[in-house]
Amino acid sequence: VVFGVVNDKDLSTILHLFPKEAIYYFCKPNIPRGLSEKELQNQCFKYGLEGASYKSVEKAYKTALKNASKNDLIFIGGSTFVVAEIV
Repeated sequence: VVFGVVNDKDLSTILHLFPKEAIYYFCKPNIPRGLSEKELQNQCFKYGLEGASYKSVEKAYKTALKNASKNDLIFIGGSTFVVAEIV
């Protein structure tokens, strides 16, 4: 899961819904309102979501692609700003 959000969202309302068995690639969207990847990682860790943090969406995505096997699914989301950087 390549995951990044903006800093004005209440993550406590959604993080409990995310799969704990996924590998997370925490990132900051390239906008001033982007939540830092380290802060996002810290908040997610409280809900059992684990992974590494990356300074950019591109780096997180490229690392996810590199680590994925043939049958893996890579989900990109959290904020439409994150998705927009990939499409």
